[in-house]
Amino acid sequence: MKLESSGIPTVVIATTRFRGLADETALTLGQPDARIMSVPHPLGGTDEPTVLSWADAAVEEVLKLLTT
Repeated sequence: MKLESSGIPTVVIATTRFRGLADETALTLGQPDARIMSVPHPLGGTDEPTVLSWADAAVEEVLKLLTT
């Protein structure tokens, strides 16, 4: 959140299980408009090809969040 406060666009990526926590933390830190996106849960224990697939699928949304 420090980067965002300094004017550097950032995106927080949280797994679906922790999205609520990410939203609450952003509010607590005074960042109600924080750019937060979700990826599937869990990352730990998930095979590498699946995680890479999730990352590829997230790229467009991350770019959109950073540029809007």
